[in-house]
Amino acid sequence: MSYLRDNKIWEEEVGMNWDIIEISKVDDKIIRRLIDNLDLDTADLSENFFISFESLLKLGKKIEPVLDSFIKETNEIHNCKVETFNFILNFVKKNTLKHVLVPQLYHSDFITRARTVMKLAQTGDISYLNFILPLLNDPDDSVRWSVIRFLNMHKKLLKNPLVYKEIKCYIDKELNQVIREKMKELFKEV
Repeated sequence: MSYLRDNKIWEEEVGMNWDIIEISKVDDKIIRRLIDNLDLDTADLSENFFISFESLLKLGKKIEPVLDSFIKETNEIHNCKVETFNFILNFVKKNTLKHVLVPQLYHSDFITRARTVMKLAQTGDISYLNFILPLLNDPDDSVRWSVIRFLNMHKKLLKNPLVYKEIKCYIDKELNQVIREKMKELFKEV
């Protein structure tokens, strides 16, 4: 897919910086809609989630007041959602990443998401757990399978009440029979 901003000839002819024009058109209403797309409690994560996550990171400081307001207005937030919002705010405020692989975990390309989870499983880095758990609800089977493999490789995580709750929540929702059976196996080990 090609975008106008990727067309250097068009930019040279018109003499515009497409990225600046687009960001300048973003208002609080659009930012709020992007934040709303980060709903981890829905039945399925959608591509909108991943695109919104990337967009919010790219918008930078412009989102800070809206995101701060959103967090203050929300009474009860999913544990993983708190981690996601704090990650975005930290990036926007300090331009630093404590968990450098989160953008790859929430990348719009499912192959990148699955590979990142597998890489974390191999390295044994469980500090990303709250970012990985929502991917049990990923629209792509390979990503969900990689999360199950991550949890299987780190069985001690199964004793974590949050992990237990997430697996239990998604077992019945899982449409892929192989993944569902593997989730049931993990659930029995708890």
